[in-house]
Amino acid sequence: MAAVPLEVPTQDSPRDPSLDWERFYQNYRKPGYVPGYEILHKLGGGVFGIVFKARKESIGKAYAIKFLKVDDASVKEQVLRELETVSLFAQVDHPNLVSIEDKGLVDGIPYIIMGYAGEETLKTRLEEARLSEEDAFRIFVQVLRGVQALHEHSLIHFDLKPANIFLKGEIARVGDYGLSKLVCESKMSLSFGRGTPYYMAPEMLQRKGDHRSDIYSLGIIFFECLTGVVPFTGENEWEVLKGHEEKEIEFPDSLPRTYRTVLERMLCKDADARYQGIDEVLQDLKAPGALGESIILEYGSQKQKPTFGSRAEPTSRSASSRSDEPSPPPLPATRRERQRSADQELPGGLISSLLRALVIALLLPARVLGLGLGRTIQIVFSWPFAILSFIGKVSVFFLGGIAIALIIGILIFLLSNA
Repeated sequence: MAAVPLEVPTQDSPRDPSLDWERFYQNYRKPGYVPGYEILHKLGGGVFGIVFKARKESIGKAYAIKFLKVDDASVKEQVLRELETVSLFAQVDHPNLVSIEDKGLVDGIPYIIMGYAGEETLKTRLEEARLSEEDAFRIFVQVLRGVQALHEHSLIHFDLKPANIFLKGEIARVGDYGLSKLVCESKMSLSFGRGTPYYMAPEMLQRKGDHRSDIYSLGIIFFECLTGVVPFTGENEWEVLKGHEEKEIEFPDSLPRTYRTVLERMLCKDADARYQGIDEVLQDLKAPGALGESIILEYGSQKQKPTFGSRAEPTSRSASSRSDEPSPPPLPATRRERQRSADQELPGGLISSLLRALVIALLLPARVLGLGLGRTIQIVFSWPFAILSFIGKVSVFFLGGIAIALIIGILIFLLSNA
């Protein structure tokens, strides 16, 4: 079962008069309220904003528009300033990320236009039923690749959770990246700022964190996908956060050993002891290669470990295998070598060799006899032609001699009568 939402305490704060939510609810369904778009219906909402499905009027394509709830006048300027960083996230194009298309302001309310990734999330899927191991692995690998694309651009999500993972058909997409850094000081809740308690890395309690905090959150998500529950719960968010900071995770006996080994490293309290990059997680999970993905071969000691944020996709190994140096890929085997290798792998390789030798021994006399018989036939048929050829040559010389003698006789006769 999925986690039960925590209560979010609030306090009174000065409201920004320029945020006209009353006008918004009166007009948001009118075409062109957001220039170029028609808002259709609500997809969801929470403490941070409201999401609507919209249609782009020029091409009829579906999008999602998120209107941010920023009621506190004291932090509106900060939120608008942070919104400028959304442009950086919009540059990332990956099939496992919800695309960011545009941003703007209407009636004083900031909004972000995103690609439409469907209305089902991993959160709703987990609430319906527990995932099979196959589905959990398939979805999680896609989530890893989406977050990896952010990390390769030196961008960090900081609020990974099932509600931010959208499912459409067989495709999983990570969304709401670029929004979690908008910290509202009027909300007495860490869940409104960086991260959500159930999925928050321990260092986030001290307002610290980097890309490895995302790896911890991903570990919690994978744990929930495989077991159906989150590892830490409590009466309030502080108890949950203390669990992440101090308690050891209890892994069920039914969890496959391979997944447990990966999760133990992803969920280390010390960020330095975790995986240092998502590429390492993918490798230890033996995830299949993705379409368009670069493959980098490591030769001997010429390994290159890119720094965080590198555009290239590194290939690294788990701690248990780092001492083994990989060998260069072998040259393609010849036909004879492949046959010999196949004979050695088969249990009856010796018998197969003996049978081949016996067949050759039986066929050899026939081969020799065939060669001899063929040669004999060739000689028998060639002699008559040779004799006829000789007779022909002799006849030519004989007839030629007679002709010459007749010509000489005729000449002598004519000369004598003259």
